Amino acid sequence: MKIEYLEIKNYKQFTDLKLDLTYPKGHEKEGEPLDKICIIGQSGTGKTNLLEIIRDKLHTTEVKTVFIEDENSNSEKVYFSSVEKSYNKEITTNYNSNIIELNENSWKLLEETIENYDTKRLKYRDRLSNKLLNIQDYSKEDFKNEIKEWESKNENILENISDKLNSILIRFNLKLHKIDKNQTTYNDLTIEDLSNGNIIEYNHLSTGTKNLIATFIPLKIHNPQDSIILIDEPENSFYPDIQRELTDLYINVGENNQLIMATHSPLIASSFEPWEVVELKFDKNNQIYRELYYKGENHVDNYTLDPRMLTWTSILVDIFDLKEDSFSLREKKLMEYGVLKAEIKDMEKGETRDEKIKTFKKLSALLGLQN
Repeated sequence: MKIEYLEIKNYKQFTDLKLDLTYPKGHEKEGEPLDKICIIGQSGTGKTNLLEIIRDKLHTTEVKTVFIEDENSNSEKVYFSSVEKSYNKEITTNYNSNIIELNENSWKLLEETIENYDTKRLKYRDRLSNKLLNIQDYSKEDFKNEIKEWESKNENILENISDKLNSILIRFNLKLHKIDKNQTTYNDLTIEDLSNGNIIEYNHLSTGTKNLIATFIPLKIHNPQDSIILIDEPENSFYPDIQRELTDLYINVGENNQLIMATHSPLIASSFEPWEVVELKFDKNNQIYRELYYKGENHVDNYTLDPRMLTWTSILVDIFDLKEDSFSLREKKLMEYGVLKAEIKDMEKGETRDEKIKTFKKLSALLGLQN
């Protein structure tokens, strides 16, 4: 299931908004729903409301949503992660619902998944053990190889959750130990401080780390397929180097899903292709519209902005509309840098020149320039 079109008339803050959420002409997936979408925009333009409209699959006189659905799939759901997280809340999710709130715990489903895996693995081992006992040409090496093959085809979700999260947690100097099926809340998780080997209580983790764990673990447990994943402000409390990895983490969590993020982060926006970015703005009449990054026909060759190609300064100015005077201090320092460079070039060796060189090097480092 993926959304390909959204039209809103006179609903909440939207007067007349139409969103084509398909790949443009000239793309290898032309006309197909986008695999991932990044919603950005000024405060009050309704980014979170768009997520909620998609979550609820609204189709009324005011709101029209068009989804592509697979009648043969029984896995289609909508997964929604809001800004507010309930880190230690016991499970109350209705598993028959097609809407899964990721801010609630999924331990019950985790227990069921573990039990199913353990039961299937045990039955398969028993079958192979009988072969080992009754078939003369069947060796212990054959037994080991068949077990390995079965394990490669059947996901051990406990190990995979830890492995995936640890690829990011290690950047915080943390390690999540393999989750035990007897653990019933986030407080039961074993999280190690790699600098000293101490175990950190979950409540003592940073907000960003808890946000990551409280979103990814339920999502991975549900193992979404053919579904829509909605995440509001994934960047909350994350350092920039981590923000850049979040899109890949969530897009690869399942199979054939559509990832939709609402964000204020230029770094997250820079990981999306230009046709995947929905930028909402107010016009001169305070009406909300989508800023288009192409001129003329919606064709890949007609796009004039690509977040992936811009410098951070350009993203802030050209896409996030950060106005001038924001960089006036840098401009002044650049002028100071140029004057110092010229003075040093014309000066003879001596203490005064050495002091200016010292100042010049310090200014170069601040500006991110080579000496």
